[in-house]
Amino acid sequence: MRYDPSFYEGAAVHYRCGRPPYSAQLEALLAEELGLDRSGRLLDVGCGPGILTVRLAHLVAAAVGIDPDPAMIAEGRRDAQERDIANITWIQGRAEELPAVAPGPYRLVTFGQSFYWTDEVPVAEAVYDMLAPGGALVLVGHKAVGRAVGTGPVIPK
Repeated sequence: MRYDPSFYEGAAVHYRCGRPPYSAQLEALLAEELGLDRSGRLLDVGCGPGILTVRLAHLVAAAVGIDPDPAMIAEGRRDAQERDIANITWIQGRAEELPAVAPGPYRLVTFGQSFYWTDEVPVAEAVYDMLAPGGALVLVGHKAVGRAVGTGPVIPK
C-alpha cells in the first residue's frame, strides 16, 4: 500500500481517545506466552501515538516505536515523557524501510492494527530476519463492540 502522508493529518492528538482499546490482559498474555522478563528489545511498527509502545515498554529493556507520521511520533514521545517512561526510542520511518531505520535484533515485534498498511510479504520477511532467537512477531488487534477483532497469531522464530 502506498503511504499517503496526509492520511492521518491532524489526528495524532485525538488518535489515542478515538481508537478502540486493546485487551486489558494483553501485557500479561504476552509476558506469559513469550517469557518476557524485562530483557531484550521491542519494536512496535506503525506505532502511531505509541499506544502499544508505551503499554509494552515495561516488559523489555528497550523499546522502539516507528511510524511514518511525525505528529504521531511526537504524540508518542509526549505521552511517554508524561508517564516518565525513558526506555523508548522514537523513529520516523516506514515498515518498508526496515531493517535500515531500526536494526535488530528484537525479542518482540508488534504491529497494532498496522500490518495491513504495509507491503506485507517483504515487511514480514524483513521483520522475521530482525528477530532474536526465540523472538516473536505479534499482530495485535483491538476488539470493538459489535465487531469481532482479536489478537492475531503469535509466530515464534
